[in-house]
Amino acid sequence: MLLASPIVAGAQGSDPKGEPYRPGDVVQARAPSDDSADDEAFVDRYGDASDETDIGAVTSQVRYVLEGIVVSGNTRTKARLIRKFVPLKPGDFLDPESPELLETEWRLMGTGWFDEVDIRLERGAERGYVVMVVEVQERNTVIVEQVVLGLSESVKETTDRSRNLFPWFGFKVTETNLAGLGIRLSGTALVSGFQQGGRADLAYPKLIKNEYGIRFASYFLNGREFYGNDPLVSVPCGMSTCPGTSVVNYAVVRYRRGGFVLGTGKDFTNKLRYQLDWIGDIVSVLNRPEAASDVRGNGILPINFAIEDGHSFVSTIRFSLIFDKRDDPGITKEGVLFQGDVSVGTRFLGSDYDYLKIEARVRRWWLLPWKHTLLVSAYGGAAFGNTPFFYLFHISDLSDLIPPRFLEMQLDARRPPNLLNTSIDDNHLGELAWRIDLGYDVPVYERARERGLREINLYTLIGLLSLENLRDPRPGLSGYSGFSRYPLDLTFDIGFRFDTRAGVFQVGFSTILGFIRL
Repeated sequence: MLLASPIVAGAQGSDPKGEPYRPGDVVQARAPSDDSADDEAFVDRYGDASDETDIGAVTSQVRYVLEGIVVSGNTRTKARLIRKFVPLKPGDFLDPESPELLETEWRLMGTGWFDEVDIRLERGAERGYVVMVVEVQERNTVIVEQVVLGLSESVKETTDRSRNLFPWFGFKVTETNLAGLGIRLSGTALVSGFQQGGRADLAYPKLIKNEYGIRFASYFLNGREFYGNDPLVSVPCGMSTCPGTSVVNYAVVRYRRGGFVLGTGKDFTNKLRYQLDWIGDIVSVLNRPEAASDVRGNGILPINFAIEDGHSFVSTIRFSLIFDKRDDPGITKEGVLFQGDVSVGTRFLGSDYDYLKIEARVRRWWLLPWKHTLLVSAYGGAAFGNTPFFYLFHISDLSDLIPPRFLEMQLDARRPPNLLNTSIDDNHLGELAWRIDLGYDVPVYERARERGLREINLYTLIGLLSLENLRDPRPGLSGYSGFSRYPLDLTFDIGFRFDTRAGVFQVGFSTILGFIRL
């Protein structure tokens, strides 16, 4: 059902009764229709427009005055919020062929609040005036962004003699449009036998002067980080039958981490925006080995834990630039997404760590003529200085063949299979990382948007990745020769994506491969 919301007129004109429009008047749009009889009724209502150029056939030299903006179809989202995404206001000149109209559609779809967005122009009350109609079809905005569960092979303490299997479960639930005001509220949690964490995020877009948004987040993590491929660790023995120390094969750092995020952001255009955040981390190391080393190639090198003993503070400024032109943030079929991040930790802001981290990610989707989707993506990042381990690049974030970090906590002590048999087997944390992917999606099921299950896609993905550890000296590479010296590896995944009213769920068979290895 089409609901036409009232708008404030911003240009002089006259209504069908001959009364002039004035600022503050309400303009009502007609219901959309392709029926010729409706078009004739429209002409009868607003007068004969035969001497005007048809709006759908105008050239770029023809411009109109925007009489008003009508929002229709919205039941939860406030009309004034939707109008904030339109880069025009009543009284502005409008070129009907302007790419801004299509860009506004893409931007509104990118919010994730709507299943459909249609922007069209209708004749205004006088010659040369048009009304912009923004028709939307809303979708459920309480979504399950992530549900992760599985079994991890890990240890609780450095002194454990063998690895055990631990179940874990995590989720992220988000209300993307709280009270119809565009407020984004999300909660994230992880529970396992040895790690727990929680996080709450609140973001209010366009709060200050209808341009600047604010963001607040708080989190607390009780985690463990696993180091080395087959480390040798010297720890206090704690038994009267051994001489003070004992050599074990696991290097584990137990820690607690909590903090806050305060930030803001602004849209430069309908597709380009920035975010500026301050992140304050309070880290408490509960236990870590006094000394540990790891085999790298033919050498044995000390392990750099990338964290200070006791209590420490990380103060970070992060700037993000996002270019988002996707047709749908759930299951994307066409568009491009770019995000670049620069993070700086400095003692001038009270940090115990001075570091610089740079990341960039770009993804491009093409909708092919036979309705399949091709994806090409690339990611790269570099870290410099004294970067704490949770902000370094992790192998589990690059490979699909082991569980990724959740809330920046390492879930599994295993390494991914070294498919290319290279020196990357010695790297699980690093300062230099990149990955390139090629993906292909095939729709296998689709039905009406208002139903619970909207779409099922079969996806495939193959990628090449690299992770370089620059903190330690390089003699360990003496055990490699030729191509194997380069820290490269392959990753892949195949599975299904389910687009539902509760969110988009992904089931990948690379995770099943991980269970087979267990």
